[in-house]
Amino acid sequence: MTGSKWRIGALMAALVAGAGSAPVRADETENARAAIWTLEQAIYDGRSKGDVSAYANTTAKGYMAWPPVLAAPMRVDGFDAALANPQASQEELAMELIDFTLHGETAIIYYRTHRTRLADGTPADDRFDVTHTWIREDGAWRVLGGMARSQVLP
Repeated sequence: MTGSKWRIGALMAALVAGAGSAPVRADETENARAAIWTLEQAIYDGRSKGDVSAYANTTAKGYMAWPPVLAAPMRVDGFDAALANPQASQEELAMELIDFTLHGETAIIYYRTHRTRLADGTPADDRFDVTHTWIREDGAWRVLGGMARSQVLP
């Protein structure tokens, strides 16, 4: 197979292989949800202090995400400047868990944030919808990717 036929074949093989997976137990889902939600909150807690290490240190191999302030997705090296030159922050935001799903060693979390103060202390009223995809690598949950968008209110 070549080109798109190969990709379609690979996708179909992956779907068929996953079809026989054992169902995820409710307690497994709840444990993963609680662990990942705690990690998400730690990311924003660190960020509110100008420290992105909680985020950078939980990234998976191959990480890529698309923050709402960038024109294109970033890879893990996007954290390099912030880690090398931490800046004080006065950012304040609230988080609201919207939903969560688990399939084997992969989880997707959906939440909203409401930022009321920017890093420089300026008052704000910014709302974002966020999704992160997490995978379990070597027994630890690691963020593989995600996307955030500015929330458009009706």
